Amino acid sequence: MKKRLFLFLTPDGVTYSSPRKIYPDVDNFQILGDSEGIDEEEAFESFLRENKWVLDTDFKEIICIEVRMKISQGKRFVLKR
Repeated sequence: MKKRLFLFLTPDGVTYSSPRKIYPDVDNFQILGDSEGIDEEEAFESFLRENKWVLDTDFKEIICIEVRMKISQGKRFVLKR
């Protein structure tokens, strides 16, 4: 069976839109990484083996989404001000 690519992200944690902000001001998901597997469970086990640092965080929920390409292969856009 062919391995599929999955992205792992969490709604836990906080994000600042600017270093000038005192409090977190963006409600979003944080991308933790990606991994391959025959299914979500196999990919998640592989992700944890390759990213043991995740086990030392306070993240409580990790969401898995199947994707077509690795993050590094995605098209990049630049915000013009």
